Amino acid sequence: MARKPAGEIFPETRARLAEWRAQSEVLGVLLVGSKANGHQDVHSDDDLEVLVTDLAFARLIPERCSDVRIEGEGDQRRMIYDAQLLPLSDLKRKAGSSFDLDHWPYERAQVLFDRDGSVRRLVEAAGEMPADFRAARLSHAALDAWIAVRRSEKTVKRDAPLALRLLAGRGIRALARLVFALEWRWIPLDHWFDAELGTLDDDAGIRPHLIEAIATTSVEPVRAALEALAEPLEREGFPQDRAGRTALFLRLVHPSKAEERARHAVP
Repeated sequence: MARKPAGEIFPETRARLAEWRAQSEVLGVLLVGSKANGHQDVHSDDDLEVLVTDLAFARLIPERCSDVRIEGEGDQRRMIYDAQLLPLSDLKRKAGSSFDLDHWPYERAQVLFDRDGSVRRLVEAAGEMPADFRAARLSHAALDAWIAVRRSEKTVKRDAPLALRLLAGRGIRALARLVFALEWRWIPLDHWFDAELGTLDDDAGIRPHLIEAIATTSVEPVRAALEALAEPLEREGFPQDRAGRTALFLRLVHPSKAEERARHAVP
């Protein structure tokens, strides 16, 4: 499914943008969310991030870190824009974060205003997946998915249906990380997962397996997906034999890898 072009902001948002531009403490304004990602529909508002100096942000109480415009009442009520005020240092921090929520919004964020050119560079850094991070994510995600599959084999024999569903959930989360990382992409917000899944190139045909796994809370589609990913994962250096996966497991659970495991293992 092709992604739609980014949506246009509302006239009311454009007027508010002009006001922000006139405030010296505002360093940049970003359009994130559905419109930036080409997922807009009749329910979409303008999701914004307003980046201010750290000094200006320090003067704000939490209740003043949001700027929302809503019009109409009842069935006619609609949100025009929802802006979050953030310090520029927070955007800098996100480039080194291991949380997808700190990256996904910036993969296709639209820079509506950039006072000195620094905001655009920080947005690009936050949206990019570094090669070393991706390599670690692929190893941990593939291993976590296989662990869920293997542990489910004994769990079936033990007649533990609740545990089996938990293992399926773990395998599904690992598989989702895997298929997006193979395309150098971050996991989207849950409420945009359907739309973002449809934008994957998915050369290995994993999408149907992932959809079935989520719909049925079953680990078997995860197994089928991993088997379909054998060649792509082998090209990335992930072992396809059980002995190789066991050796990788022992390396990744070693105490020397505790920090890496904390960053990359499926929670």
